Amino acid sequence: MRQLIFIMTSISLFSCGRNFKIAKNNLNIVPYRGNEIMIFESDKHDRDTIFLEGVENYSTPLGDFELFPDKHEIYRVRDKRTNPNYDRYLEGNSLIELVALEGGTSITFDIAMKRSRYYGKYSFGKSEFDRIPLTELRINDFSYNDVKVFESDGSYEERDDYAERFYWSVENGFLGIDRRDEKWRLIKKYVP
Repeated sequence: MRQLIFIMTSISLFSCGRNFKIAKNNLNIVPYRGNEIMIFESDKHDRDTIFLEGVENYSTPLGDFELFPDKHEIYRVRDKRTNPNYDRYLEGNSLIELVALEGGTSITFDIAMKRSRYYGKYSFGKSEFDRIPLTELRINDFSYNDVKVFESDGSYEERDDYAERFYWSVENGFLGIDRRDEKWRLIKKYVP
């Protein structure tokens, strides 16, 4: 009888936490290797640079106070970018982050640059992301035909750095952001 209780207790202890993994084909959502430098220019002829500082891939529990928490895989692209409100760089941000959840993969964006921050909806399920239609965006003499436009929901529109929308190319990533009075576009992306 003791052996049966021991076996049942062991099974329940070791089978409580689940591991959620990001499907390999979902990693294609992230079009970066993590060492790119992206240069943007505004329609006011100002420049800003985003430095990608690597890709992190790890698993972590997301729930608080669980005895045997589930582990969720996270895949994120770290960056160093201009603080939207001050003349300095901020490190340790994530331009894009994928998280494996029970219902699939979550895609989260953190879009900000000089004098501009996107406050709208920033987290999407994979199927929701896929349903966003593709459009064309022309930057100088180049045309991107695989662009998803993310429109703000009006949250924090009274702020000076409020951005109305941002542009994401399926193949090339972050292309630009629009404020009411200034538009930023990617003019160069390279690996040093």
